[in-house]
Amino acid sequence: MHGIILAAGEGTRMRPLTRYMPKVMVPVGNKPIIEYVVESFRKNGIQDIIVVVGYMADKIKQHFGNGKDFGVKIEYRVQDKQLGTAHALYQARDVDDDFILVYGDNLVPSECISTIINASPNTILSAMAKKSYIYGAIDTKERVKIVRRKGVEGLVFTGVGHFSQDIFSKIEDAMNEDIYDLPDVLNRVHDLKHIASECGWEDALYPWDLLKMNSHVLSKNPKVYAGKIERANIIGNVEIGEGSFVGGGSYIKGNVKIGRNVVIGPGTIIIGDTSIGDGVEIGALSYIEDSIIMCDTKIGEGSYVKDSVIGRNCTIYPKFMAISGKRKIITNGDIINVEGGVIVGDNTTIGAGVVAHPCIKIGADASVRDLKVIHEDIWDNASVM
Repeated sequence: MHGIILAAGEGTRMRPLTRYMPKVMVPVGNKPIIEYVVESFRKNGIQDIIVVVGYMADKIKQHFGNGKDFGVKIEYRVQDKQLGTAHALYQARDVDDDFILVYGDNLVPSECISTIINASPNTILSAMAKKSYIYGAIDTKERVKIVRRKGVEGLVFTGVGHFSQDIFSKIEDAMNEDIYDLPDVLNRVHDLKHIASECGWEDALYPWDLLKMNSHVLSKNPKVYAGKIERANIIGNVEIGEGSFVGGGSYIKGNVKIGRNVVIGPGTIIIGDTSIGDGVEIGALSYIEDSIIMCDTKIGEGSYVKDSVIGRNCTIYPKFMAISGKRKIITNGDIINVEGGVIVGDNTTIGAGVVAHPCIKIGADASVRDLKVIHEDIWDNASVM
């Protein structure tokens, strides 16, 4: 049996974090989301995997290669135009047996795969989710269908399914009628079945949703101290990578993952469910809570970061403050209530003493001058003087 992972999309709702990487490569717990999918296949004995790539395909190929380092065999198929999920799956039509389908930008624990693997073909996995209209709600009144209806919470199609090769003829027929999305194709399958599961499936629609996903994967974090630690108070499932340094007087508590070659300045507090990528530097007397700090970013002394996601290779000068709170925003035509801190894209520079109000997005390659108060989103490449 093969595993097929759809990983061709950009993830526009995740901007600015997807400016330089596809959504599937956004890290939670210091690993790309798609890597957890690959692990789930491997744990269930599925070693032959096809990954359908498109947007920034090289980022995915460079990370996984042929899959050998991850205990699997990976082949790639390319979706040249991102027309829809059915069109993406059609690129893997040369698969020669039954397969398990997974969307690569979802967190799909191994329990989800084991739930669907023994099901008969034309079976999809459903789970409870808020905003069911975004995913497609499961309707079972006459037969199993995936419908776009208004509603807040309900059973939805997770993107996980068990199919035979027959699905590709259905997709081909649909595409001849300019239908390219998988839920629309599946509604033509009269014997479609679904299994409702609480296996831990999660999706991150918006950047702040990554924090919940981060908490999920860090709940199983090991306690490992591989770096150099001065006199610090460390409590909980804290992992400190090789070559890292924790300064004296620091306090680290919770499910915290610190990568390799990280420098944590003296007197720093890191709490909650927080992941800090390789090569990060955090200045003395800073406070980090329930956040994702991606690799090679530098945060200056005395900074305060809560419920935030900060991209790669950012330079943040001392006494930066990312305030957490609630805000109503409009994104991709959706009006949503968001709770969280700041989202910062890759390669951005933020000056000393800057204050970012709750639920603000600062774009990639942006720059913000010292002592600014950020009330509104900042676009990619913008300069706030």
